[in-house]
Amino acid sequence: MRTHAKAAIEAGRSQARKEGEEIASLARAFAGASDGDLAASIRVEEADAVMTSQGRSGFIGVVVRAGNDATIVTNKQGERFQNAKLQEVGTQSMPAKPFFNPAKRLRRKQAMAAIRRAVRKAWKEGG
Repeated sequence: MRTHAKAAIEAGRSQARKEGEEIASLARAFAGASDGDLAASIRVEEADAVMTSQGRSGFIGVVVRAGNDATIVTNKQGERFQNAKLQEVGTQSMPAKPFFNPAKRLRRKQAMAAIRRAVRKAWKEGG
C-alpha cells in the first residue's frame, strides 16, 4: 500500500510540474514581449502547503507565480506596488491587461485531468 501511495504522489507531483510549466508558458505569452521583466518573473515553484481562507493547508504539487523584485513599481507618492498585480487587475488610470487568469482558465481543466490520470495510473502500477 505504501509503495502505491508513494508512486501516486510522485507521479502527481511530476505531472503537476509539467502542467504548471505549460500554464506558466501561456502566461508568459499573454504577458507579451513589451514587458520583459514581467514575463521573465513568471515561474513554477514547488509547494508543500498553500494558504486558504481557512488558513494553511497541506498540498502536494506546484504553484505558478508572477512578480519579483524587478517588477515592483513606485507611484508618484512613493508607494510601491507589484506590477504583475497591476497588469492583471488594472488601476483607475490603467486598464487591466490580464495574462495570468486567462492562462489558468485555459488550461486548468486539462491540467487537473492529466494529473488525475497520472496518479491513477501510478496507483494501479504500484510503483
